Amino acid sequence: MDRPKQASADETSYLVSLSHYDTHSLCSDYTLRRHKYESEANAGCYEARQDWIKYVGPIEEFGGCNPINGNSSAVVLPLTKPERLRMIAYVLECTIPVPYGFPITEVVCLLNTDAFLYDNMIELEKPETSRADNQNKREWKNTNPALGKTQIQAKIMIQLAFIDHACTERVKSVWKEMIDTTLRDKNKCFTHLEEYVNFRMIDTGAPFVEAMLLFGMGVTLSKEEDIKLEQIRKPCYAALGLANDFFSFDREYADFEKSGKSQTLTNAVWLHMQWYNMDVNAAKSMTLEATKRYEEQFLGSCAEFRQNNAPIPEKLDRYLDALAYQISGNVVWSLNCPRYHREYRYDPNVGMEDGLTAESLQKTLCLEYDAYIRTEVKEERDESSRRSSTDSSLQASEDDSFTTRDDVSISSYTSVSPSTLKDDQILCNDLLGQENVQAPFDYITSLPSKGVRDTFIDALNIWLNVPETVVSRIKSLGNRLHAASLMLDDIEDGSNLRRGQPATHTVFGIAQTINSGCYEVLQAVSEAQELGAAEVKIVFEELAELHIGQSYDLFWTYHTQCPSENEYLEMVNKKTGGLFRLLVRLLLESADCELLRVTQGADIEELVSCIGIQYQVRDDYQNLHSPEYSAQKGFCEDLDEGKMSFPLVHALKSCEDNAELYELLRQRRDIGYLSDEQKKLVLGQLDRAGSMTYTRDTLRRLQGEIHAGLKRVEDVTGRENWILRALLQRLEV
Repeated sequence: MDRPKQASADETSYLVSLSHYDTHSLCSDYTLRRHKYESEANAGCYEARQDWIKYVGPIEEFGGCNPINGNSSAVVLPLTKPERLRMIAYVLECTIPVPYGFPITEVVCLLNTDAFLYDNMIELEKPETSRADNQNKREWKNTNPALGKTQIQAKIMIQLAFIDHACTERVKSVWKEMIDTTLRDKNKCFTHLEEYVNFRMIDTGAPFVEAMLLFGMGVTLSKEEDIKLEQIRKPCYAALGLANDFFSFDREYADFEKSGKSQTLTNAVWLHMQWYNMDVNAAKSMTLEATKRYEEQFLGSCAEFRQNNAPIPEKLDRYLDALAYQISGNVVWSLNCPRYHREYRYDPNVGMEDGLTAESLQKTLCLEYDAYIRTEVKEERDESSRRSSTDSSLQASEDDSFTTRDDVSISSYTSVSPSTLKDDQILCNDLLGQENVQAPFDYITSLPSKGVRDTFIDALNIWLNVPETVVSRIKSLGNRLHAASLMLDDIEDGSNLRRGQPATHTVFGIAQTINSGCYEVLQAVSEAQELGAAEVKIVFEELAELHIGQSYDLFWTYHTQCPSENEYLEMVNKKTGGLFRLLVRLLLESADCELLRVTQGADIEELVSCIGIQYQVRDDYQNLHSPEYSAQKGFCEDLDEGKMSFPLVHALKSCEDNAELYELLRQRRDIGYLSDEQKKLVLGQLDRAGSMTYTRDTLRRLQGEIHAGLKRVEDVTGRENWILRALLQRLEV
C-alpha cells in the first residue's frame, strides 16, 4: 500500500514485519506499525480499569492489553499523537474493550443527553446474576454501578472535549448513530453475507473507533471529504468485522454452549454454518476468504482514490493509511490477545503490561524495544483531568424535567363510613378520576427534555449515598414541583411557547392549567410526607422562598421598576435557587452519614445556591443571545415579558442615558410585546452599555467560584464528581 510521509509516521510509531506472525493468510500487502509510546496506552487501560473498580465494582474481563503483540490502541491506532494515546486507550477500554471485539447490541443510556457507555462493555455482572445478588456480593456497599458508569461517561466527555472539541463532536454523533442502528436491528435474522456485513460494520463499533482514530490524530473531515471517503471505509469496516468474527468465534461459541440458551450468535462463522450446513472449519475458511476479499477491495479503493484525486492532501493520505493500519493491527492483536486466548491470560488489573511487553518483545520479534515508561506526577494528572472545556457544545435547558410519573395520591377522608350508606345512595365516589387534573401536567412533561434535573440529583448523590428508593422519590417530587412552576410561570409571564411548543395554558386554558399546577404541588407535598416530617418542612420552607422570589420578579415587571444587581441576585437565589436548594436539602436529610450532613451540608448548599444563580443568569444571557433559545421560546422572549433580566438590570443601572430603554419597556407594558425592530433597538442599547459582555464576565466569575466550591467538597469527601463537572460544563459560555 502507499505509505504516509515516513518522517511523520516515524514520529509516533515504528514498522514491524508481518512475517513474524501467522496471520492465516490475511493482511497480504499490508504494513504493521506499533506505537512508540505504548506504555501510555497501557496506562490508559489500567486507569480505566481502576476507575471501573472504584466507581462500578469488580472486573474480570480482559480488554485491550496484550503483552506480546501489543496493546490494541498501540497497534490499531499507531498514528495517534503521543499525548492523546492514553486518553484513547482509556475510552476504548471503558466503551469497547476490544476495538472490534464486542457487539454493541445491549445498550444502557446513562445520561439522557449522550448515551455513551454500555452495560456489558466490561462485564461486571454476568447475565444470569441478579442485581440483588451482586449488591450482596460487593465488598464495597456504597458502590452504585449505574451511577458509577455515569461518572465514567462524564469523565470521558469532559476530557475529550477539553483536548479537542471539534473531534469530540464526531465521536458523539457516531455513537448516537450506532445506538440507533443496533437497537433497531439487534434481533434481525440474516439470510446472506452482504446483509450481515452491512449490519456488522456498525455493530462492531468500527465507526466509533474511526472517530477515535481521527481524534487521536487531531484530524477533522469536511462534509464533502466524508462523502468521498464513505465508500472506501465500508470494505475496511467489513474486513475488520469479519476478522473479528474469525478470531473470536471459539470463545463466543464456548460461551454460547455454556449458556444453554437457544439464542443465535452474531458471528459470520456461525452464520455460514447455518446457511450452508457445514462444520466449523469449513465455515472459518469461508469467513477468511470473505475477509480477504474485503481487504483487497479496500486497498484497491484507496489506490483508485489516490489516482483519481492526485495529488491528494497529506491529511487524507495519512487518514487512508491509518485505516489500513487498523486492519493489520487488529489481526496481529487478535492472534494472542488474552481476551480470546485463555493460555495468555494474567491478572489484567495489576498494571504489569509495560514490564511484560518489554520482556517478551525481544523473544517474539528479535527486536530491542524501549517501553517508553514515563513517570508523571500524580498531582499534575489530577489537575489536568479536572479541567473543563469552555467550548463544550452541550447545551443546558432551563426547563428540563422528569417525564416519568410515580402516581401518589393524597389520602382522602370522609365522615361517612361505607357501611352506613344506603344501597340506593345517590353519592358515588368512583366516577371521576384524575385524568382531567393531570392532563396539563402530562402535556408539559411530554415535551422534549434533557433530564438535567435528575442527573443533577444523581451527581449530588455521589457524595451523599442516599438509598435509591429515596432518590427516586426526591426526583419525582422535584419534577412535579418543577413542572408545576413552569405551568404557572408561563401564565404569570404571558409566555406562549415552552420548549418550542405551545405553552400548557394555550392548550388547556388558564383555569385548568392553574388547577393542575396546584394539584401537582399537593402531590409533591404528599410525596414529601412519605419521606418524613422533616422533609415536608423543607418543602414548605423552600416553596415559600420560591414564591417570595417570584413576587419580586412579577412586581418589578409590572411596575417597570429596576432593582439593584444585589436585589436581583437575591431574587434569583430565592426563586431559581429555591428548587435546587430544596433538592439538596432533601438529599442531605437522607444522607447516610450524620457527620457529613453537619460538616459538609453548608458547603454543598452554598455550592448549589451558586449553581442556581449561574443557571438563571445564563438563561438571561442565552435568551437574548442564543439562536437555539429563539427557536425554543421566541426571539428575545424576555423582552416581550418585560422581565428585569441580568443584562437589562446592568444597562439600566450603569447608563445615565437610559430613558430610551425605559420608554421601550413601557411600550411593552402597554401593548404586551415588542416588535422585532424594537427588540433589536434594545439589544443595541445593551451592547453599547457593555451589558452582554458584563453578563458573560459575571458568568465566568461564577464558574470559577463554583469549580472552587466543587473542588472543596471533592477534597473533603474524597470523591471526584465527574457527573456534576459534566453538567457544569454544559452551563459554560
